[in-house]
Amino acid sequence: MSTATVLVKNADRMMNAIKPVPEGIELSFADGCTGVIPFADIPEISGLADIDRVELPTPYEAVIWNASGEAAEIPWDFARAYCDPSYQSRVEAVSARGRMALGARIKQLRKDASVTQQDLARTAGIGRITLLRLERGEQSPTFKTLLLLAAALDRPVQDLVAPTASLSPHPP
Repeated sequence: MSTATVLVKNADRMMNAIKPVPEGIELSFADGCTGVIPFADIPEISGLADIDRVELPTPYEAVIWNASGEAAEIPWDFARAYCDPSYQSRVEAVSARGRMALGARIKQLRKDASVTQQDLARTAGIGRITLLRLERGEQSPTFKTLLLLAAALDRPVQDLVAPTASLSPHPP
């Protein structure tokens, strides 16, 4: 029998305590991670004396009310970055994998359509270097750019953002 502690699934996303302290807002998560968000990073709150009340309405969002009645909403992922030094690098790694996968899908659809980068970029109304960076996963496209590329490829935008296995040879 294992004696390891078992946490609720996604405990790293669940805030379970909030407390104003002189340095800022102290938060803790269900997995035991704690940290302080400095007041300088919460524009609505000038300092400890400016806090009217704090709330944790859900495990995924904290709300801090200032003396003027203005609320500062703190989502779990913003808070997590202050509580877990490895969080930001993990998020960046996931983001990079997503950009790479999206770029590979765009490149594959372009090749399937037998068009060059120059031709696709011209048809979509974007720069060839932009398309090159998208295909390499070096940058994320805006939604407008995704729509332009999908139209230029005569594909639904879902084909650009869906896993490669779901791509059909021709649009329905």
